[in-house]
This record gives sequence, C-alpha cells and structure tokens, in this order.
Amino acid sequence: MNTTPEANPTSAPVGPREEQSYLLVLISGLASTALALVGVYVLDAKTDFHIMGWYANYILPIGAVLVGVAASSGYGLASWFSGIKITRSLLWIVLALQLAAYFATQYIGFKSLNLVHRNGAPVGFVEYFDVMARSFAWRQNDGSPGKPLGAWGYAFRGLEIVGFAAGGLIVPLVLRKKPYCQACQRYMRTRQLGLAPASVPVKKVKKSDAAGLAAYEAEQQQAFDRGKQTVEALQQHAAGAKTADFQKILTELEPGKKQTAKLPKRFSLQLVHCNRCYAGQFVVKQLLGQGKQLKQTDFSSTELHPDFARSVCQ
Repeated sequence: MNTTPEANPTSAPVGPREEQSYLLVLISGLASTALALVGVYVLDAKTDFHIMGWYANYILPIGAVLVGVAASSGYGLASWFSGIKITRSLLWIVLALQLAAYFATQYIGFKSLNLVHRNGAPVGFVEYFDVMARSFAWRQNDGSPGKPLGAWGYAFRGLEIVGFAAGGLIVPLVLRKKPYCQACQRYMRTRQLGLAPASVPVKKVKKSDAAGLAAYEAEQQQAFDRGKQTVEALQQHAAGAKTADFQKILTELEPGKKQTAKLPKRFSLQLVHCNRCYAGQFVVKQLLGQGKQLKQTDFSSTELHPDFARSVCQ
C-alpha cells in the first residue's frame, strides 16, 4: 500500500538510504572496473596475450565482453549486498562509466608512452588512437603479426568497445530481473521446493503407427492434466495459508524427484520470499527439455501471507 511520509513516518529514512547505497554501488563498480583494467594492463605487459583482442570467429569480441563482466562485478555485488535495486537510470550510468573507463584507460596508456614526432611536437591522443585503430591486425598461425587492416581496424576497435560496454551491463541486467522487496529494499531469495511431473517418459513410437501415436499423445495429456491438478492444489493451499496440506503434497512429490527431473516436461515449484518481512509468492515454472535445449516459461504465481512463507521456510 502506498503511503505518504506524513502517514508513515518510518518511510522517511528510505530516501537517504537509497542515495547512500546508490553511491556505494557506483564506487564498488568503479573499483572492480579499475582492478579489471589493471589486470588487462598486466597481461599485456607481462605476456603476449591481449585479452581485449580475443575474438571468436573473427567477429565476436569475447575477450572484451569477459573483461566487461569482470569490470562490472562490483556494481552487482554492491547492489546485492546493499539492497539497492538496479534501475534503468543506474544501467545508463553504468554504460556511461564503462565507456569512460575504456577511453580513460586508452588515454592513460597513451600518456605513459610520451610519444613525440621527429620534430619534437607531441603526438595527440586522437592521432594516437587513429594509428592504433588502423594498425589492428590478426595474429597469424605461426604467431607473427598479420597485415594491418587500415580503416577496417576501426570496425574491430568499435566491436571491442561495444563488447566491453555490453559486458559491463550483463551483471546489472541479471540483477534487475531478480525479484525485489520494495518494502524492505532488498532482493528476494528463491527456494526450490520440488518438481511436479507434467508428462510421461519419452517413448519411441513409429510415425506409421497412428494408433500408437494417438495413445502416446493422450498419455502425455493425461500426465499434464494430473500435474496441473497438483499445482492447482498447491496454489489453493498456499493462498489459504494451509501449511500442513501444502507440505504434505511436497512430501509426496519428493521420492520421485529424480525421475521427474528426467521427464521432457515438468513443473518447477519455487518459493520467492523476502528474508526480512517474508512477503513473497509461490511461483510455478514449466520446464521443457533438458540441458542446453531446456526452455523455462512462467506458469503461475500466487501471493503468499508472510506467516505462510515463514512457516514453509522454517
């Protein structure tokens, strides 16, 4: 329920707390960015491995993305532990800081070289960056440098910049999608309660066997309907705060958990809750497939009374 500061005096400290945490997130992110870029510098200076120039299939800047992820880890860790939610404005700030950090690193490297022309005039940063971009070359199989790409080098420098900046958004974006308790200003926890069957095991049926295929499809539909009924019963018990009945169904599902996990279709039963106030939801997701082919879709969500969530957790 929305309240004004006058109606709810306890809401007054929220603003300052958010500001302080917001600053902490930025400072932590800048610290991790500095450490990541120092690591890149050390690798460049001590080894022949230039991680920012590591591309997959000559087009995907994998190295820059990985460095970007490492650089932004501070934003994610500070956000998670401080409880400040990743907002859209914070994402834009992170993006701007990532870009600024990239060019700041380039500039620091440029200044450390003290480059001058033959006539003694200092080399400008733009001139330096232009030369570096145009001199981009792929390393040959024998380890020798290839032919500079010229103007095309800008395309790969651009991919490097995009990869670093985009990699820096991965951790914050993952956190942005996490359930969040606005009242307590902290991220919610997700607990796996169990699995409910929504299909029968995979069975090989010849395409020419029309009757067998029909029977198999009917068997699959019946299994899905039974699983749906189980989910609906859990939803009713959760909504009614009937902890004993809810736990009884979960206990009945537990022995077949390993077999259920191997089914082509099953329901994942999850409790999403705040560790402080225990506000939360009973969330059901439909899982289809296995391994890399696994697809997960939202099936249902039931709001819970805090006492019920607390009892399930305990």
